[in-house]
Amino acid sequence: MFFESFLLNLSVIVVLIIALIIDYVTKFFSYWYVRHVPYKSSIPFFGGDYHRVLGIRSSTEDANILYAKHPKDKYVGRVKCRIPDLIVKDPDTVKRMLSTDFANFHSRGLSLDKSQDVCLRDNLFYADGEKWTLLREGYDSLLSNMNCELENLSDCLPGTNGDANVQEILSKVLDKVFEDLLLGSGGGSVVKEVRSAIQRRTLIERCKSYLKDIFPSLYIMFGLTTIFGEPSYKTKSVIEKSKVLSQIKNLGNVYQLGIKEKNRKRHSDVEFAYSIISSFITEGYIPCLNALTALIYELALNPEVQEKSRNSVAKHNRDEYLDVAIKEALRLHPPYSIISRQCTKTYHPEGGILIDRKITINVPVMALHRDEENYINANSFNPDRFLDDEGASKHCYAYLPFGAGPRKCIGEQLALKLIKSISKAVLNKYEIEPCAKTPSKLTMVDHNFGRVADRDIWLRFKVRA
Repeated sequence: MFFESFLLNLSVIVVLIIALIIDYVTKFFSYWYVRHVPYKSSIPFFGGDYHRVLGIRSSTEDANILYAKHPKDKYVGRVKCRIPDLIVKDPDTVKRMLSTDFANFHSRGLSLDKSQDVCLRDNLFYADGEKWTLLREGYDSLLSNMNCELENLSDCLPGTNGDANVQEILSKVLDKVFEDLLLGSGGGSVVKEVRSAIQRRTLIERCKSYLKDIFPSLYIMFGLTTIFGEPSYKTKSVIEKSKVLSQIKNLGNVYQLGIKEKNRKRHSDVEFAYSIISSFITEGYIPCLNALTALIYELALNPEVQEKSRNSVAKHNRDEYLDVAIKEALRLHPPYSIISRQCTKTYHPEGGILIDRKITINVPVMALHRDEENYINANSFNPDRFLDDEGASKHCYAYLPFGAGPRKCIGEQLALKLIKSISKAVLNKYEIEPCAKTPSKLTMVDHNFGRVADRDIWLRFKVRA
């Protein structure tokens, strides 16, 4: 129906367009209300995600605040832009979603594996569906055939005797370990080059990290990358002689073969090896570095725990106390603070709420780890809690530093082995204590591929006689 007046017609059209836009952006605002789930209020265009989108809070901070705001509830709902999103707080529900009913929640829903970023395109962490299955088989084969020398790590540690940057000391050891693990002798420069690019925290890198976290589709659309997409001539020459490329050729990589059979574009073996090396650094090197930084920091501030850990290794040749110290450091400072999954088909567990297809669920790992309902004195560093059941978690799914279920971190055992071996070498060589530059509190922040220390951590290292 149209009116004779042009202005009246134009006004009606404008009103209709505005009404359609408002309906589009507010369509799911009542999604959690009608399901009787407590939720964060939403505003047009931002939904309940305005704190993250505007950069006021990180993803971790937003999840932790919502978790604490609803202490008695199993779930907390919100709307990210216009898509419903659910924070799952109950460990029993977490167990069902990540393990028992994994078939309903096997996808991450980020599509970042479609990115041109070499750190993402063949990264098991971001892959979904058949690609994830094929990549997992390939990574499993690589990991089972990998070995590196971990006996003489103390030789890689500098003869520091005074105040020193913890990350710099640990990086020297990890550079050597990952060179031996992935490349063989002479590949240290490649490891250092890739991890330095990933660790950069310039304004540009922070903006890219923000887009990847908040608007992954824009990160893909703009073709953004963490490091150069193609290896340099020097890097190629190192990769051509690397252990990883040799294993890819010997094992017959499942994913590359699957791509070839479907007549899809595939990368050369060197390019594929480069992306695998990058993934090992983003999902292995960086988390290990930050876990070790947290552990060494906590041991420096807790000298009794440090001495117990050292004695358990040196005098009794048993690592039990060091094991629980590592476990406690990972509880307080997990490598990843949130586990995200996308519901792939309508899910209605017995006694639970109806979750529609494509709804994202988030497991707030850090909040679970620091919940007084799960741990006594949850914010204190106390490895003794894991020596018996008295102070440990009441539920095994309230401890998730490596995730859980079929999508649990495939490199967990390797990571723990590296963390343990390097921390033993550090404890055997040094007495560690705080110095004037040591922060009173270790703060981790979201950046790029996980949680990182927000500053350089300085401690005093005294070479033991």
